[in-house]
Amino acid sequence: MTYHDTTRLVQGFTRNRILIEKALDRIPPHEEEADHCLNRLFAAAADYMMTAGNPTGRRVIVVITGVTRNFDCLGGPSGKSATQAVYESGSVVCGIIPREIGQGIENGVMIWATRMGKLGGAPYIDIETLANETGGEVLSDKPDNLSTTFQTLMDHLRSRYNLAFISTNKKRDGTTRKLKIELGQAAQKSKDKLVVKARRSYIAPGS
Repeated sequence: MTYHDTTRLVQGFTRNRILIEKALDRIPPHEEEADHCLNRLFAAAADYMMTAGNPTGRRVIVVITGVTRNFDCLGGPSGKSATQAVYESGSVVCGIIPREIGQGIENGVMIWATRMGKLGGAPYIDIETLANETGGEVLSDKPDNLSTTFQTLMDHLRSRYNLAFISTNKKRDGTTRKLKIELGQAAQKSKDKLVVKARRSYIAPGS
């Protein structure tokens, strides 16, 4: 998918590398005057995951962008509903941020603006929050190193464990429930610093 003011599916899921290569060639150039409508992007990505994704496979949304926060664009779904859709899709959100001076300044401005806007209740989406809540991560590097950064992210995703559990709460109320995974005492005392990256919540089945 590509996104700015609008979101467009350039190529659906496929194992055909030629189709993927051709799709990458069709990505439009950066538009300085266009907005970064993250609410539209994540709503569209979550919807596509629900309809086209493998129901038993791992679902990952990887966002390559220079802006990690933005207010909701008017005329689109709210950031809150887009975020909820991502959670319901079971997707992990990861970000790759090109470390470039111009984009860094723009992103810094948007982070400051959304912090100020939050005081007035202005809705916005933050990629880092989505990554933390879904068990993903955000990596940043110079544009020339993004191939290596992408490979690092893929390696991290491939080395994950799948954990399953049965909740003692039998209610089918469609609510958001918190999850917390902690290290055992032996692991906590390890000489290496260990960090757990896991989903922090899930959507209970509806009635």
